[in-house]
Amino acid sequence: MHAFLTSVLDLPDSPDTLKVTPDTSIGIEEVRQIQTFLSRKSLGSHNTVIIYAAEKLTLPAQHALLKTLEEPPGNSLIYLVTSYPDTLLPTILSRVQIISSPYTSNSSYASYIPQLISAGVGDRLKILDSQSFTRETALKFLDEIEYYIHASLNNSPLRPPLNLRGGSEGALYSLLTECRKFLKSNCNVKLVIDHLALNLDFRPIRE
Repeated sequence: MHAFLTSVLDLPDSPDTLKVTPDTSIGIEEVRQIQTFLSRKSLGSHNTVIIYAAEKLTLPAQHALLKTLEEPPGNSLIYLVTSYPDTLLPTILSRVQIISSPYTSNSSYASYIPQLISAGVGDRLKILDSQSFTRETALKFLDEIEYYIHASLNNSPLRPPLNLRGGSEGALYSLLTECRKFLKSNCNVKLVIDHLALNLDFRPIRE
């Protein structure tokens, strides 16, 4: 099975293969491009679409893609690649075959994110002090936080809505980017995690 996954993800570029690799989010316009691509006649046996980081599909884009998954054009293959399947609509998950890979498993640190976002600065420091971060796992944890924020702000059905307190969405992403730069420039990991705890103020606003 892993050999199959590798063969798919390493498909060479060809007129019959469309690879979607988002920098930020995947919106309706990108889904329309996918639909247009799949509607064309393939040069070979089928058209293939690979959507990397599928967790970045916005909710409207997921609904638009769902229609294609329900009634896909003939001779078409669609792959959604994600480490975070719970950010996708249950109706999407019910219409695909899920293939797990050891290379896309969630970090164990992800379980601390909901607790982290509801905590004050003192508790955030305690939560993160209780963990042992290497440079690699710290970078992974920053990715986990970013995906959690993205899913919450884009109304994922399996993530609670997040109303920002203490700064804009852009400020939060800037903080994560700053911490990544610190880690990649060999700054002390503990100091970077403390910096994150002190500045990561995005507790949900209680209605």
